[in-house]
Formats: sequence, structure tokens, C-alpha cells
Amino acid sequence: MLKIYKLETNNSKRKFYDIFFITTFILILLIGLIGPRFFKIDSPTFNFSLVNKNFGKASIAVNKLEKFKTNKNYLSSDQINNKNIVLEWSKKTLYNVENDLPIARMYFSHVPKNINEFQTQTKKNVFLSILLPIVLRGNELVLEERNVMKAAFSSKNIYKIEHLAKKYKVKDFKNINFSNITTTNLSKINKELSIKINKIPISMILAQAIIESGWGTSRFAQEGNALFGEWTWKINVGIKPKGNLDGNFAVKNFKNLLESLNSYILNLNSHPAYSEMRKFRALKYKMGKKITGYETANFLNKYAEIGFEYVIKIEDMIKSNRLYKFKKAKLEHF
Repeated sequence: MLKIYKLETNNSKRKFYDIFFITTFILILLIGLIGPRFFKIDSPTFNFSLVNKNFGKASIAVNKLEKFKTNKNYLSSDQINNKNIVLEWSKKTLYNVENDLPIARMYFSHVPKNINEFQTQTKKNVFLSILLPIVLRGNELVLEERNVMKAAFSSKNIYKIEHLAKKYKVKDFKNINFSNITTTNLSKINKELSIKINKIPISMILAQAIIESGWGTSRFAQEGNALFGEWTWKINVGIKPKGNLDGNFAVKNFKNLLESLNSYILNLNSHPAYSEMRKFRALKYKMGKKITGYETANFLNKYAEIGFEYVIKIEDMIKSNRLYKFKKAKLEHF
């Protein structure tokens, strides 16, 4: 009887523990499922971009702009013209450059209308921080096209080769019969495109944008996103200079700043006026040496009517604003 009694007692204890365990487990499960809603507890989220430094509420607003990934990574007009957000954007971008950190893939479609309201040095910092990600993306696109070019010749994709030859104004393009092209002609085109399709030094791009747009304050930059003062002779296209409304030319206007930059890069990489610049660049790369904006600027005497005086202006702009410090800047990975 004693054994039976102990057995019954043990069974009772096991049933008690089983019921207790099951009940506790169910309660924990229910709390996990309904707790956040019932008690209004937010699920934990981690924004690692804020770990390095807290830039305040305006910066947080910039960091949370995930929607740009579905909107070509462009900030909205409201954000662009919000001085607090722009200022925090500038601080964060320049902080990342100084600390060798990647820059966010978020772009300004246009220069803020109120950029002149900033103090001089702040305005300069804002303009550089706006332009830098766009410059990096522009050079990135050129290198991507360079890889496309190499692949086209490797696979003998004549259609793609013809497209690039036209885009980069290959010598005697109109006289080339691409439907029955010879190996010799393909080799010549390959050599010419290899010299033409390449990136432009960052410091030189920034210096020219500053000079041509007046730190983003010029009428052409404000009204037409024209950062580099490119001309067009097409009728009813572009923005006419106020002092020469009857002239047969206008300054090119663009949908956004990146479009302006891409046009500028293509101009330097294709126009006959800059052939010596491209040869110099190709030679430096062939020798395994780095190319700087300061020395490349020596070949831009035909960019403006003032000739070599323009070269000196670019070089002075690079030195006085230490634009060479941006040469190692990089965008974050996709």
C-alpha cells in the first residue's frame, strides 16, 4: 500500500508540474504575440548609421529615407529646401569623407533654392556635400560603361560597339560599315574607346562645377540644373544668357544634377578639344600612376574663351578649397 501511495503521489506531482509548465508556456507565448500591440511596445529596430554619431532629429530624418531606393534615391523638394536637413546632410557627408567612411547613395535632384542664405563657408560645404555623391555616381556609371565596352569587344557584339562608337564620336564614324566591319577597324575602334571611356578626377569636376555655377547660385544652375556651363546651338533649347538673348546659342538645361554631370563627363570623354587630356590620362594609367585633377586641368584651356587663364582658375580653386581631399571618397555598396 505504501508503494502504491508513493506512486500516486509522484503522479500527482508530475501532473501538477506538467500543467504548470504548459500554462506558463502558453502565457509567455501569448505575451510575445499580443504584448507589443496590447501594451503599445514597438519592436526593436536598429539603425547602424546612427551608431557612429548622433546628428540630431534632422539627421535622423535623412537616415530614414529608405523610400529613395524606390525613387531613384532622390531627396524630395521639401527636404532639399529644408535648411536644417540640408545642413545635417552636409555635416554627415563631410564627416564620412574625413573619416574614410562611405557616403550614402542619396542624391539632390537640384541645388536648394535657398543656398545663398547660408554663411559663406557653410554654403561651400553644403554645395560640395550635395555634389560629391553625384560625382562619384557619374564616374561609377562611366566605369560600368567601360566594362560594357570590353564585354562587347570580347563577344563581338557589333550592335553595342556601333552604339558606343556613335556616342563617343569615334573618328570617321559615319564612314564605317558596321555590317561588314573588318578586324583592323574593330581594333582601331577598341583602342579609341579604351582611351575615351574612363573616369574624370574628382577634384577637377568639383572645381569646374564651382566656377561654372558660382557654388550652385547661378541662374543656370538654379533654373536648369546646369553645373558646367555647357552650350547648345539647338533652336529653342536651353537657357538664353540675359545679356545675349539674340545669340544663336544657349546654356544646356537638365532634368537633374546627375544628368548635367553625365553630359559634362561625356563631353570631356568625346569632344575633339579634349583629346590631349584623354591621351595624358591613358598614359598615366598605362604607367600605373594615379591621375590628379590639378595636373589634368592643364588640358582644359579650350573649355572657356579665356584659355589658359581658365586652367589657372581651376588649379587655384583646387588648392584654395583643398578639393584634392575628396579623391578617396566612395559611395556605400548597393
